[in-house]
Amino acid sequence: MWFKKSPLLIGVVVFTILISGISFGLKDTVYQEYSISMGADTPILSLFFKGLSEGVYPWSSAPIEEPIELVEDEAIVEEVTEPIEEPVEEPVTDVSANDVSGNDVSGNSEDVTYEFTEVTDDYFCDALFIGDSRTVGLSEYCEELDSRATFYAKVSLTIFTAMNKEFVKTEDGRKITVDQALSEHQFAKIYIMLGLNEIGTGNTEYFCNKYKEVLDRIRELQPDAIIYIQGIMHVTAHKSDNDKHFNNTNINERNEALSQFADNKTIFYIDMNEAVDDENGNLLSELSFDDVHLKASSYERWHQYLLQHAIVK
Repeated sequence: MWFKKSPLLIGVVVFTILISGISFGLKDTVYQEYSISMGADTPILSLFFKGLSEGVYPWSSAPIEEPIELVEDEAIVEEVTEPIEEPVEEPVTDVSANDVSGNDVSGNSEDVTYEFTEVTDDYFCDALFIGDSRTVGLSEYCEELDSRATFYAKVSLTIFTAMNKEFVKTEDGRKITVDQALSEHQFAKIYIMLGLNEIGTGNTEYFCNKYKEVLDRIRELQPDAIIYIQGIMHVTAHKSDNDKHFNNTNINERNEALSQFADNKTIFYIDMNEAVDDENGNLLSELSFDDVHLKASSYERWHQYLLQHAIVK
């Protein structure tokens, strides 16, 4: 029989079917961010090889690790084939600045607020950036920041996994969590941009409650740090108009809630969308290669925005 004479061909076919099945089964979990950024028309097999190139394997932790029993909509998908009941959006509560920490999130009770000023790149020598693939891009394509600041950034990172996912590399080659790393090293400034991957999961209140927990823990571990909450970067108009979940209406709703955490004393909200949006509040299409992430050359806009929106005490 022909198949007895072509064991290599049979092996390739079986391997392709196996990997395709794995990729399809994990497209909304382990390969979630690739599904979002690469689009629905991308061959399913590409998810596996994209993950392989970035150290994301089928046995890696899924983007959302925490149990979400109270969430009505658990799946983040690129194409919605059946109607999904939207979570009932209750008014966001418990997101005022005084509620971010049980012991006064600002770290002081002085009635002193600060205004943004322009700084040089050396301002970031004692800064930390925490984020997902967008922040990974900032590290990779902005040498001025990468050579000075520290980056705890990973593809598919979410507010739910930010503190307990082991991805921070130590000098001796180990991988530890952000929580462990912040216990060992102190920073003067901490920049956070998380939230895009989480939009299809739960509602704004659920998201903000977890964000609050992360801020509390960071403040506990880094009592003297200035914390910058960066608004979630928008997507292009094409993406926003054609995606039920990942659209700028949902992003704006969560950004508005995140901005309430700022006390303008030790926690500040900054919105780099001002540097990359068009007149309608959408990410400029010419700045993105996939409607979600910036092109390499576009990260300079983010860099310049950070330089012009710093707090100096």
